Amino acid sequence: MIDSRQPSSIAARTLTIVGTILIVAYLLDCAIVLFPPNFLDRPWQMAFTSQIVERGILPMVGLGLIFAGYGIESNAGGGSPSNRKPFLDIKFWSLVLSSLLGLLFLLLFPLHLNNVRLDRNEKLGQITSRADQAELQVTSQVSNAEIQKEIEKQQTLVKTQLAELVKDPQKLDEAIKSGRVPKEQADLLQRFKQDPQAIDQFVQQQFNAETLSNRELSRIRGNRQQLEEQTKLTSLKSGLQTGISSLLLAFGYMAIGWTGLKNLGYVKVGRRKNAPR
Repeated sequence: MIDSRQPSSIAARTLTIVGTILIVAYLLDCAIVLFPPNFLDRPWQMAFTSQIVERGILPMVGLGLIFAGYGIESNAGGGSPSNRKPFLDIKFWSLVLSSLLGLLFLLLFPLHLNNVRLDRNEKLGQITSRADQAELQVTSQVSNAEIQKEIEKQQTLVKTQLAELVKDPQKLDEAIKSGRVPKEQADLLQRFKQDPQAIDQFVQQQFNAETLSNRELSRIRGNRQQLEEQTKLTSLKSGLQTGISSLLLAFGYMAIGWTGLKNLGYVKVGRRKNAPR
């Protein structure tokens, strides 16, 4: 005769095995990520925290499967004896592990936020330092004789190109009517066509040392602002994503661990006796 409890027993055992494998696999992943350890290195701490928090839900799923298996086995009448010692019961160790994981994720929450803050400040400092050096280099080049010669060569080249274009009305009209020239440049070409002497004034205004220096400084400051905003946004995302996930995992594991230990009688919560009247 086939035992009617056999399917339930098989299902319970399967859930317990799968849950145990998930937990063991997560612990092995943590050990692999931990090696080689470099506890004093901030980037290592941030990478380690992010990886174990990202996979932190796996042990919780494993715990759920283990206790689901024990629930099925208990309902089928095949539960383990109630007088079994806690140190020999996998449920006890599962709940202890859950409590320890909760404590770990709770400690990682402020640690990761502080690391993100320090990392952001360090990167912002590096961005500021590089931008200041670039600005200083540009400012010092304004009075450089070689740079002045290069600017004069560029002015001569631009004047020659514009003068040749203005001297050829057909080529100038084709360039304006083609639509490939922006409206602002087309207006300038029309102006140069009517007044060729304006070319010298335009080149002197747009290609002198001060104008080129200010243009380069504006580009450096724009890049600096863009990098600062990108760094702040990346740090904010990392802090929120990993930090909040770590905090939620901490609450979940601690609730499972302490509630389970108390309900199964592994932790005795004494009540204060009322004083005799």
